[in-house]
Amino acid sequence: MDDIRQAAESLQRVLAFVEREKNQMTLPTSPMAALQKRVLELENALKEARDEKEYWFRKSSGIDDDFHNSIRRPRTNSELRVIADTISRSSDESLSDAEKDDGNLPGWDKRAPFRLLQCSDEECEVFTAQHRNIRTQHRAKNNVQMMWDTPPKTVLLVKKPNDADITDTMLHVARWLMREKCMRVFLEPVVHAACANELPDALTWSTSYDWLLKQNEIDFVVSLGGDGTVLWVSSLFHMSVPPVISFAMGSLGFLTPFDIAHREEHLAHVIRGGFHLSLRQRLHCSVLRAKPGVVEEVPMPIHALNEVVVDRGPSSAIVDLDCYCDGVELTKISADGIIIASPTGSTAYSLSAGGSMTHPSVPCMLLTPICPHSLSFRPLLFHDSATLKIVLPFTARTSSVNVSFDGKTRLHLGKGDSLYVRVSSYPLPSVCRLNENEDWFESVKVNLNWNQRREQKPWVPPPSAL
Repeated sequence: MDDIRQAAESLQRVLAFVEREKNQMTLPTSPMAALQKRVLELENALKEARDEKEYWFRKSSGIDDDFHNSIRRPRTNSELRVIADTISRSSDESLSDAEKDDGNLPGWDKRAPFRLLQCSDEECEVFTAQHRNIRTQHRAKNNVQMMWDTPPKTVLLVKKPNDADITDTMLHVARWLMREKCMRVFLEPVVHAACANELPDALTWSTSYDWLLKQNEIDFVVSLGGDGTVLWVSSLFHMSVPPVISFAMGSLGFLTPFDIAHREEHLAHVIRGGFHLSLRQRLHCSVLRAKPGVVEEVPMPIHALNEVVVDRGPSSAIVDLDCYCDGVELTKISADGIIIASPTGSTAYSLSAGGSMTHPSVPCMLLTPICPHSLSFRPLLFHDSATLKIVLPFTARTSSVNVSFDGKTRLHLGKGDSLYVRVSSYPLPSVCRLNENEDWFESVKVNLNWNQRREQKPWVPPPSAL
């Protein structure tokens, strides 16, 4: 659909040029008629593509609701046995392998044997409980390391805009990567145009479709700036994101653990491999319009690294929203807005609104109200296979609300429109300076001054009475 849109825009420019030339000279009408006909065909094709996309999105939303309803439907023991026998992917490990001990009580073999069918929103697994004991495995994996099977060849440099010092640093890093490490360096089109004389061998892309092809060549990303630069890097990749090493050259630096003074040492470590990663969950967001045929301002879906915020915008009225989880009506929201945050975003806007700080390896989504009308509306955490749906009902007092993604991309939701949010399958792999635990604990203590206070003087016993 992007190709059709770009072709239509290109032909529109050609048509405008021909019309200007037509006013100055006499041209045969046949080329004009052919161009107009072609533009009309492309516009019709674009409309058909939009309608088909909306149709399949509505259909997939209905399938998701049916799927969640089918999971919630009570099943008989015989039905579960049939499902378990037909599951194509079964786990080789059992739930009893979580702990290896000899704590099984005598007579365990007299229990009736059983299996457990465990389903998420993507897959189902069958677990056979050894010794007929139910034990759980630790699902969160916070010790992730990456090694290269072949050396990386291509890197993308992304910098904070309008900063001369960062531009000079970016030029130094680009030259070092190209000369010392013989790597291909990609720059964003605006940066590439501004630095064409200093970096003649740097690469870039021309159109969104060209970038869609080029991003599959990127081995890792170097971010020069602050947390906002990392959010911008996330927005560049709509699916898989390569590892991102972030240098602190901004204000807060919660997501930028590396010191720019030792950039060559840190970059050499990334190129060698064997570094720790923090797989930062992103939110997969899409909008379903009540009125068909509405042209979206931005392509869907959108991947947000921090949070999705639904607020009242310029309106002074309270926001009324309906909230659903996996197709089940959860609650009616009356507040200034609602925040759906990832664990990474738990230390951002959600924290200011009263949400909990959440370790980045916890697989969850946070639902945090903004100034709720009810004092009992407390923040919630949802499992990572949940799908949240926020609807602006037709009975709402406001005609529309604002939706923003990571504080940048902004849309309007009209009455009857729905916002779908779930955990994306494509996280942002952030390179750790030490490891995920130590980096995160240091960030909350240094950047947020978490639980920082003066240390009390030690207790001194009173002198003994003579």
